[in-house]
Amino acid sequence: MAHPLLRPQPLRAWQFEDLLDTPDDGYRYEIFDGTLLVTPPPPMPHFTTLYRLRRALEAQAPAHLVVGENLGVLRRDGTSYFIPDLVVFDADLLGSSVAALPPAAAKLVVEVVSPSNPSNDLVLKRAGYAMVGVAEYWIVESGAREVRVLTEPGPTGYLVEEKRSGEMRGTAPFPYELDLTKIFA
Repeated sequence: MAHPLLRPQPLRAWQFEDLLDTPDDGYRYEIFDGTLLVTPPPPMPHFTTLYRLRRALEAQAPAHLVVGENLGVLRRDGTSYFIPDLVVFDADLLGSSVAALPPAAAKLVVEVVSPSNPSNDLVLKRAGYAMVGVAEYWIVESGAREVRVLTEPGPTGYLVEEKRSGEMRGTAPFPYELDLTKIFA
């Protein structure tokens, strides 16, 4: 089989199995509604925000939930596949043979907006996560020093959006308190 990135376009919409042949080159390969998305590795400011947020969430997460990175969320038909910066899911799935999480298993997905591709997180993934029913989606905007919390997904998008800055508290997917001034320091 020819390398999927070198195949003539368009034979058909991209599917999850096409990603199994992508190179391990540090780029992130995702699919939105059959279209391939390729993004470069994140720069240090993105990584720093993600690192601080993950540590803060992990410190508060109950043992039955995992706060993880680099695990994709896959739509059942294989035509949309996203790799969120962070994902919270049940620890029971650790060690399973799933190639990616079904959307219902993702209790929370988090994307830190990168200057190189802000529309992926603000538009495409926002629509994609809502379309497949991910319960809660956080868009972390370092420049604005705020987090958009999106809930109540539907086929046309998330019905509820709240912007948070400073102190951030919530109960889903578990009770947490975050000092965003430390996350964005």
